[in-house]
Amino acid sequence: MGPAKRFQAILLFLTIVFQSIDAQHVIVLDESSGEPIDHVALYNQDKSVSALSDIYGKADIQAFKNGDSIYFQHSSYVLAGFHKHELAYGDGRVWLVKRNIMMEEFVVSAIRGREKKGETPCMINVLEPDQLNTSVSQTGADILLATGNVMVQKSQGGGGSPILRGFEANKILLVIDGVRMNNAIYRSGHLQNAITIDNNILDRVEVLFGPSSTMYGSDALGGVIHYYTRSPEFNDRQLGLYTRYSTANQGKTVHADFSLGGRKIANLTSFTLKDFGDTRSGRNRPSVIGDWGLLNHYVSQAGGTDTTLINTDPHIQKNSAYRQYDLVSRTRYSPVSLIDLYLNLQLSTSSDIDRFDQLNDYEGEDLKYAEWYYGPQNRFMASVQGDFKNYNLLYTNATATLAFQRITEDRITRRFRVDDKLFQEEDVFVYSGNFDFMKVIKESRRLYYGLEITHNDVHSDARYEDIRNGTVRSALTRYPGGGSHTNSFSLYGNYKMILSDKMVLNTGLRYNYGLLRSKFTDTNLPYDEIRINNGALTGSASLVYTPAPTWQYDFILATGFRNPNVDDYGKVRAKGDYVTVPNENLQPEYTYNAEIGISKKIPGIATFSGSVYFTYLTNAIVRTDHTMNGLDSLLYDGEYYKIITNANASLATIQGISLNARSDLASNFRFMGTFNYLKGTDITNNVPLGHIPPVFGRLSISHNLNLRFPKRSNHPERISHPELGLPRNQIGVSGSARTLTTEFYIHYSGKKYWSEMSPYGEDNEDEAIPGEGYPAWYTINLRTHYRISERFEIQVAIENLLDRFYKSFASGIGAPGRNFIFTLRATI
Repeated sequence: MGPAKRFQAILLFLTIVFQSIDAQHVIVLDESSGEPIDHVALYNQDKSVSALSDIYGKADIQAFKNGDSIYFQHSSYVLAGFHKHELAYGDGRVWLVKRNIMMEEFVVSAIRGREKKGETPCMINVLEPDQLNTSVSQTGADILLATGNVMVQKSQGGGGSPILRGFEANKILLVIDGVRMNNAIYRSGHLQNAITIDNNILDRVEVLFGPSSTMYGSDALGGVIHYYTRSPEFNDRQLGLYTRYSTANQGKTVHADFSLGGRKIANLTSFTLKDFGDTRSGRNRPSVIGDWGLLNHYVSQAGGTDTTLINTDPHIQKNSAYRQYDLVSRTRYSPVSLIDLYLNLQLSTSSDIDRFDQLNDYEGEDLKYAEWYYGPQNRFMASVQGDFKNYNLLYTNATATLAFQRITEDRITRRFRVDDKLFQEEDVFVYSGNFDFMKVIKESRRLYYGLEITHNDVHSDARYEDIRNGTVRSALTRYPGGGSHTNSFSLYGNYKMILSDKMVLNTGLRYNYGLLRSKFTDTNLPYDEIRINNGALTGSASLVYTPAPTWQYDFILATGFRNPNVDDYGKVRAKGDYVTVPNENLQPEYTYNAEIGISKKIPGIATFSGSVYFTYLTNAIVRTDHTMNGLDSLLYDGEYYKIITNANASLATIQGISLNARSDLASNFRFMGTFNYLKGTDITNNVPLGHIPPVFGRLSISHNLNLRFPKRSNHPERISHPELGLPRNQIGVSGSARTLTTEFYIHYSGKKYWSEMSPYGEDNEDEAIPGEGYPAWYTINLRTHYRISERFEIQVAIENLLDRFYKSFASGIGAPGRNFIFTLRATI
């Protein structure tokens, strides 16, 4: 045999081998959108063999026999069935058809365990993988806007502070993969920590609205935002790449993730680089707002001297650029089928992030600050988690999570033409343990219970450094200079009773005990140590009543609590005309919440839902006027400020309504809309309560165009299901597809009137139009997603199509103007 024939024989042999290997896998795809479908259950007729599709829709069918019929089942899709030998000779793709009714969803956040959304009384918004994968949002905060029920405040380019039902910052709880992110220095104003979550590796986001302290403990007054990163898959190997560019801030994003899975161990590692330039605000400005929001000047050094320069294009918001790097690595090990162990490593770091809203403040004819920026915002997390399934006396399912986090947060400021630069550096070390159990007592009775332990160490340092000669001298620390330590211990239990097919009752209790201790080194303060020990008991009761399959009524009574943290009782901080000083008499704040929810389904057409809620706050921690050593002002950083402090107000109230609509229209059209209205009052001081956004919401209409061209010769024969007896025209289809998804959407916000803003600075009235407030606004946006093939996708989006200038409520920076966004994705 000659060399050419030997080569042809080898080539033929390799082709046969690789085709044989590839024939042992199928890709399960949405027939309408072309998106891969994960968690599709595959099984044969007697269910003796089964498999599960991964996040890429890929499933291993090697264990099935050639004569088997393989059924594909997913709660949101019509059941599909095919003969294995015909799948093997097809193109490897199976297309599932969406059901014509809105299927039951499952959520995890409400009771720290998987349950049907229809049995959950709380209002929960879920961002699913297909929404996250096609999102054009730049940060972990921006993606929340897609719910239409979350407002996001921004003080700078590297910002994003979610607002849930009038609560913000340390009054809502952020959770990543079961680990609470809130720590001892989460502040009460505005918080950008959500951007340290890499939105490019997320599998799911659940937003739980309303007090959730029974299940989550302190801080969950307004709700919980739970981020879930993608989990490694066994028997899988994939490389995912994508790049994105946005014109409004010259934003560049590059992402890569690699998954490698064996039979019992798997790893998923991802890296994301984000590089954002200065944000350009909208040029379409109503004449009535004048030059509000324009950046006319900025500071630069000329000949070693701070100089106020004219900004040649006031719409370019200088000092809003930043970079961010995110690394995530998750390893999964399953020694036996009933145990999954996870090692989760996450690192997020950034460049310096300029505080835009401070750098545009004037003092006389010059700007107030020459420099004001956050040092690199670093978040490191290492957690070990175990999921256990075992039908014993103690539990049916159990999850144990041990975690360590280190957060660094630095503030660097220097006033205009002042040589001394102030460095305030904070290091926080967080240790936590969560142990959550679920016990099935009988089919209609479930008990959820658990334990949470947390410990925070806070180290605070400060110094002045002369920029000319490097001389260093001491400065007043933001938090107690002698260090702070906080501990909390919690026990909780929740009992779920399915009383009938129409009624589900949930009751729960939680007890938390907190110990707080701080030492002060500042001699200007009237004390050198603060110790606070508090216990808190909270509870909840809810009833889900479903009188008919298309109606659901939810009734909720719940309490929430938040222990004061170091930022509440130990902070010294200047903003505007005020300086906040410590308060040793703080106690936990409580909320009492009553809520009624109604949901109506019109099968095959639409779902409408609404919630009305009333929240009563006692001991609410708010900013109030204060004196220290008999004086109402304090010399701080070379300037006198009026003294305020965080104190427990007797009473505050929040009432609101949230409306949601969703409709699956004909010809693959879908409509979604939200509306939110809130009102809050600090009754003790007879002033508006801070953090209450104006009317806001989101409207969208989307369309999926299926460009699939059937390959008839490759179609497996569709078979009916032996148990359900489905006709052939309701079984899945197989072929090849190109899909185009288009979404037209509107974000809108009403006007926040000056008279409705808090007088204590929470609403950033100095960034609003004096005497007017924040004007109403809306944006028109368009997004397209085109799946070229199974491996390649492109996206094009236009945000703020009308190039409108606006600021989101309480924001110090103008939102991006007209923004073209281009994305290319590849899976190898």
